[in-house]
Amino acid sequence: LFYHNSYDCVFDLGQEISGYWDRYCYYQTDGGDIDLFFMNGPTVADCVREYTWLTGTTILPTKQSLGYCASTMYYCELEKDCDKEILAVIDKHEKEDINIDNFWLASGYSSGEEDNLRYVFNWNKKRFPNPADFFAKMNGRGINVMVNLKPGILKRHPYIKEFEENDVFIKNANGQGAYFGRWWGGVGRFFDFTNPRARAVWAKHLKENVLLLGSKSVWNDNCEMDGIEDRNAQCDFEGAKGTMAELKILHSNLMAYLAKQTLAQVYPGERPHIINRAGFAGIQRYAQVWGGDNLTDWRTLKFNIATIVGMGISGCANMGCDIGGFAGPAPEGELMLRWIQNGIFQPRFCMNSANNDNTVTQPWMYQEHTDAVRAAFKLRYRLLPYLYSLMYEASVSGIPALRPLFMEFPEDEKTYSDTSLTFMFGKSLLVANVVEKGARERTLYLPAGCTWYDINDKMKAYQGGQTISVPVTLETISLFLRGSALVAESPDVQKILRDKVRHLDLLVAAESDCTFTLYDDDGHSTDYQKGVYARTDISVKAGDQTVISFARSGSYRTALESVALRLVSKKKGAFWVSVAGRKLDRYLVQEGFDQAESGWYYNLSDRTIQVKYPLPKEKDYRVVISTEKFDLIGMNED
Repeated sequence: LFYHNSYDCVFDLGQEISGYWDRYCYYQTDGGDIDLFFMNGPTVADCVREYTWLTGTTILPTKQSLGYCASTMYYCELEKDCDKEILAVIDKHEKEDINIDNFWLASGYSSGEEDNLRYVFNWNKKRFPNPADFFAKMNGRGINVMVNLKPGILKRHPYIKEFEENDVFIKNANGQGAYFGRWWGGVGRFFDFTNPRARAVWAKHLKENVLLLGSKSVWNDNCEMDGIEDRNAQCDFEGAKGTMAELKILHSNLMAYLAKQTLAQVYPGERPHIINRAGFAGIQRYAQVWGGDNLTDWRTLKFNIATIVGMGISGCANMGCDIGGFAGPAPEGELMLRWIQNGIFQPRFCMNSANNDNTVTQPWMYQEHTDAVRAAFKLRYRLLPYLYSLMYEASVSGIPALRPLFMEFPEDEKTYSDTSLTFMFGKSLLVANVVEKGARERTLYLPAGCTWYDINDKMKAYQGGQTISVPVTLETISLFLRGSALVAESPDVQKILRDKVRHLDLLVAAESDCTFTLYDDDGHSTDYQKGVYARTDISVKAGDQTVISFARSGSYRTALESVALRLVSKKKGAFWVSVAGRKLDRYLVQEGFDQAESGWYYNLSDRTIQVKYPLPKEKDYRVVISTEKFDLIGMNED
């Protein structure tokens, strides 16, 4: 049920107890119409498709936005030369061999030089003497900078006269003056994004003081407008006049939509990258979202999994929560490591903090764990081809990358009550990260209906429909491959703007037929909307001859040169392998296979058939792996 209503509301899902009635559900709202949409599914995935067909699917993100993003409020709170300190932080990431592609510039950049209060669009020249030069240096290092923007305005704001002359603020209940409410550092007034004059002024300063300096992203913070407590405060509402009771949350969407329009003016042809802390239904059409100011605590690590998965099946596939926690003391070493190991699967991969013990949360903060942290980051970047393909799927169908077990296994009733905090990463990988302090084993439920292979234990096979326990160490990231699945990886990308995928690794399980769509494009422009993309529809036909078909479409020319494929084959090795109708040489010694440009080898350690080959010239081709002694006669693309 989708109630298309922007007033504050309550959903009671059968939790109220009455002395006269059995448990019942109800929906209650402060105003508006009952504008109700019923989506009948019948599955959860069908409901998500129907809901996002109605409200919009997640916008295809830029590739760079899927890379790691560093931030802490303290980076922008030094007395002077924050720009130099931030560049030193980038140096440290590179020295530690820890991937980084983005940087959140917290609101300290906008603080007054005398009072340290926040004034959106203002630049503190002690901290950032030359913002344009800072952006140029960061962009030159391949780092995208996102600047914090807040809609609240304090009385001493440098542009207050211009704001007042253009009547940009939400008014009090009688409409005779600006509404004054609580804000960062004192009493504040608030931009009215339902007012075209206010939007024009906001867009002007967004251009002049952020985008034209060199930023290509917009970060809308505190956009839930909670500083306005009077729900009768008046908004322009395109001249029709309305109240905050009805329009409060719509300001968040309008703020993101205005950012999209402004980015298109400054960077025509570029894909918008917008981040919002709040939003109404449909916010996924414009912005990535995050879970706000979470607490540094083991419980938060667990709850954030449910938050992200829940947001995914609510239409917002591009979601994440601050890794390590935002508020509270610095996370202890084990908690920090486990948070990173879980965070690498979030579409928004960001470490952001304002620790109350005056510490800074950073990937290398516990040197004893840095090797494991580095390995987790490397896994994130290896999986970028898979994740980008999943985000493409979300942009087309609404189905998120992080999925509850019951979305993929609706017939297994146990998945609906599973509390093991596992989730599916796409339809191929089950993630069972460690979220308990001091854990030496991980207990999880494996959904029924297929075999599961433990990627960390030489592809050890487990039958679905059972609860298992596996040993874990501090380095463990528990991953299980579905019995019929395909995962795409690449070792090539360390810096997203710099590196291209030239080699692709495919991990395949063929218990039954399955499919996967591998997607690529330039990662930043809107040219994909004109057909400039590379889409490869991969279908796996299971049997004694496993046939993996590749059908390529789109006009984008990738840098891909070679493919390596691993097929899980527990019972026996292959007799022969062909690619595009051409038989490959077999190698009996691993070293010979490793040195060859093409060929195949059966690895008895994990019982996978390993195949590698240069990318065929044919647009469509097949890889055939025969585990029966069929003759290779007439093998061609027909």
